[in-house]
Amino acid sequence: MFTGNGEALMSVVLVLGYTTLGILALCAVNLVYKTLQSRSRHDISGQWVVVTGCDSGIGQGVVTALSKRGAKVVACCYTENGASAARAAGASWAPHFDLSDDAAVRDVAEKIQTQSHGALWCVVHGAGTVLPGFVDYQPINFYREVMAVNFFAPVLLTQKLLSALRRAKGRVVLVSSVDGIVSLPGNAPYDASKFAIEAYADALRVELSFCGVGVSVINPATMRTPMADSFFPAHRKTWDAMAAAEPEGDWQTLWPESWLNQYVEKNAQQLRSIAEDPAAAVNDIVHAVTAVHPKLRYLSGRLAKTLFYALWLMPESWSLRFKRLTVQPRPPRSST
Repeated sequence: MFTGNGEALMSVVLVLGYTTLGILALCAVNLVYKTLQSRSRHDISGQWVVVTGCDSGIGQGVVTALSKRGAKVVACCYTENGASAARAAGASWAPHFDLSDDAAVRDVAEKIQTQSHGALWCVVHGAGTVLPGFVDYQPINFYREVMAVNFFAPVLLTQKLLSALRRAKGRVVLVSSVDGIVSLPGNAPYDASKFAIEAYADALRVELSFCGVGVSVINPATMRTPMADSFFPAHRKTWDAMAAAEPEGDWQTLWPESWLNQYVEKNAQQLRSIAEDPAAAVNDIVHAVTAVHPKLRYLSGRLAKTLFYALWLMPESWSLRFKRLTVQPRPPRSST
């Protein structure tokens, strides 16, 4: 009896062992295959690529990297100084205009169609704006301003360039944020705009898949860029705007100006300590533009791949507790 049970147990152990080895072997083969796939790149020399948000930071880094690969880059900027810097970085054309102006977006899109002779390899939506502040003192027009640049502009520009993208069987790269998968307090307008762009990307990816156009999303963590540097000081702009609109509002009882000054000073220092090299995001964007087999999603930076990935996957109740303990400040005064 003992011998029979021992043989049966040994058989089970052998089956499990061989099965485990088989799974590990398949995983290894898959890893090697994906690694080789990721290294295979298109030659984009002479191809037209549109990049928005090129005044500084990640967008300007993308212009430099793609220009070095021989791409003809249209660097969409907000200021003339930004456009000059983009041209110095290698851009073939650097129009400067307000992305929240629909007429300006349509005009630039028409000129891009003409310059590219109706064949566009890629559009990279890197432009973004942020107006931080807690919901008690967020003016409603700030939500509209952020959505105009971060969501409606990419939607409109993509729509006006679709025929050229289809002709080239190109791709669309949408720069979202870790805030597009994990919403954080004190930044509701920005987070809402990034969640919106995530939903748009999902729909766009399926619709364009039938004509060979790819769609990738980039989710950078906090990078050392001018936008990140100005994030906490920008709370002041939001607070002042609400103070001008509602000078006697109850919100000032919860969030007094004395608290604001301390909050900005403390957190600006902390943000600088965790901000990462923007090269991580630039490299991911360049891969999405040039890879033969680009990823659908890129988590850019260490915190994106670790902390935010964990917050994205964990139960919402756990994520809520974490945010309350580490991110959300308790109002200095209780409402009455």
